[in-house]
Amino acid sequence: MMSSISRKTAIKSLIATVASVVISVSIVLLLVPILGGHPDGPGFWMSVLCPLVIAGPASTWQFHQQEQIARARDELASTHRALDRAHRELADLHTALSERARTDALTGGLNREALLGVLAQHSHAESGTCALLLVDADHFKRVNDRFGHLVGDEALRLIGRAMAVCLGNRGIWGRIGGEEFAIVLPGADSVSALDIAEKLRLAVFEAGLTHQGLAVPLSVSIGIALRRSPFDATDLFRIADANLYRAKNDGRNRIAVEGAPDLRYRSE
Repeated sequence: MMSSISRKTAIKSLIATVASVVISVSIVLLLVPILGGHPDGPGFWMSVLCPLVIAGPASTWQFHQQEQIARARDELASTHRALDRAHRELADLHTALSERARTDALTGGLNREALLGVLAQHSHAESGTCALLLVDADHFKRVNDRFGHLVGDEALRLIGRAMAVCLGNRGIWGRIGGEEFAIVLPGADSVSALDIAEKLRLAVFEAGLTHQGLAVPLSVSIGIALRRSPFDATDLFRIADANLYRAKNDGRNRIAVEGAPDLRYRSE
């Protein structure tokens, strides 16, 4: 059973029916005299009635079906577009969630797992060098105790921004826990690693963080380890951590480098 007939279908069906009647009557008026008959009486009215009975319902059904098919096709196309949109949004969401799973929410750098994964990846390289810098905020507990954790969070964000600026596209950085950060420098030598470390140290020390008119003392100590690939990532991390401890133990706000007989640093 047909659903409601649209105005458009009704008009098209009416036009088709009228056209059928006109054609049928025209044929009768033209052919019957040629055949020697008279185009009047029941024959004439049959030429009018038959198109009305046959062409009307048939054309209505045909146009209605065409309209239904066109509507279904449009709905299907709309559904496909919506699905494509949903797929793109899902892919974007998956990318965003994957990125979020790798990112430290506070500083915007990589989190511990992601950064250690980067270090492990470079440890398996067939050639080249890789430097690891461990960076730790000095006396950070004092900052939290004196100024509050919100200021402490701002201090960590400041260190993160300084790392991003000093590194540019020369390495990968992240926060590996608390107030400790790490930098992976693929292809670096001791000179370039020291250069980046010193730029970072100065950037943090000279940042001038304040709270309610009071200067917030902020500095970092940095331990550096360098290896030629392939290397043991755990061993590289252990050496960088030992050098960070040396920098901390010798007064903080300085840089310690593996293999130096004494601390390599520039301190204010």
